[in-house]
Amino acid sequence: MTAVDGDPADDLAPEAHRPRDSLRGTQILERCQPVMTVSGYAFASGPAGGPGDPRERRSSKRYSVLGYSGDIAVNIVYDHTARPEAGMAGRQTEDADTRSLWFNGPDDGESRRRALTRGRVVAEALAVISTDGAQALSMRALALRLGVVPGALYRHVRSKEQLHDLILDAVLAEVDCRTDPALPWIAQVAMLAHRLRTVLENHPGIAALLKTRDPVSPASLALAEAFLALLHAAGLSGRQAALAFRLIYDYTLGFALADPASPAEQRLRDSAARQQLHAFLRSLPASSFPTLAAHGTHAWADDRDQRFTSGLDTLLRGLQTARRSPGASPES
Repeated sequence: MTAVDGDPADDLAPEAHRPRDSLRGTQILERCQPVMTVSGYAFASGPAGGPGDPRERRSSKRYSVLGYSGDIAVNIVYDHTARPEAGMAGRQTEDADTRSLWFNGPDDGESRRRALTRGRVVAEALAVISTDGAQALSMRALALRLGVVPGALYRHVRSKEQLHDLILDAVLAEVDCRTDPALPWIAQVAMLAHRLRTVLENHPGIAALLKTRDPVSPASLALAEAFLALLHAAGLSGRQAALAFRLIYDYTLGFALADPASPAEQRLRDSAARQQLHAFLRSLPASSFPTLAAHGTHAWADDRDQRFTSGLDTLLRGLQTARRSPGASPES
C-alpha cells in the first residue's frame, strides 16, 4: 500500500493534538485488477468531539473505473465552534501594520506615464530638428526620446514624410494671419512676411525642411489665403497676385535659410571677427577689386533685420509699380 495524499503520521496522532478546525485526508491506492474501484469516501461535519461522535454527519458513494482497483477514504472534520471572522480580522490587522511601514509621497502626476498622442510626437520631433537639424530625425531616435517602441509612432503618423508635414503645419500655424485693414496693402503684406520670417527663425532647421516639403496643409492654406487676398484686393489680377505671393514667400523662406546661428551670421555679429573681415576687404588690391575695397564693408555688416526689410520693400515697390502699369495683364 502507498499513501498518496496526507501524512500517515498525522492520521496516527491523538485527536487531542489535532487543531479543532482541520482538514484531514488519506488516499490509498492498490493495483490488483483491471478495474479501479473508488469507494468509501465520507464527509463529516458538525461539532465533532471525536471519531464516532453522534453529531457527526457522513455520506459516501462508490465508483468503478476501468483500469485499477483501489480504495479512497476521505474524512473531513470541521469544527463549527471555530470563528473564521477572527482569523480574517487578524490578517487585516497584520496587513494594516505592514502598510503603515510604507511611505507614499504625494503624487504630483509627473511620475505617471504620459499618454502618447500625435501632438506629443510632433512636438518632440520639432525639438529634435531645432536642436540637431532635420537630418537627425529618425523614427527610432524619436521613439527612444518618447520612451516607446518605434511601432507605437505609426499609430499616430503613417510615415516619416507625414511627420515632416505635420511638423511644418504646426510651425506655420504660429504665424498670425490677421492684419489691420486700416493699413495700406503694402504694409499689411510686409507685416505677414515679417511674421513668417520670425516664426521660421524661431525654429532652426524648419526653413530648410519647408524648402523640400512645402506641404498643402491647413496652416499653409491659411497663410496663402491671407497673402493672396491682400494682393488681389490691391488690384493685382489673379495671375499677378499668385506670382507676387510666390515671390514674397520664396524671398522670406530663402532669407530664413541663412540661419542666424550659422557661422557666417555669427562672424558678422562678433565685433572682433567683423573688424578683421573689414580690414581684409579694405586691403584687397584696388586693381582687381576696386568696388569691394571701397564699399565691401557694407556688404558684410551686422544688419540682418535691415537687410530683410530693405529687400522686402524693394519687392513690394516693384509690385506696386506692376499694379499701376497700363500693360498689366487683366487676367483674373
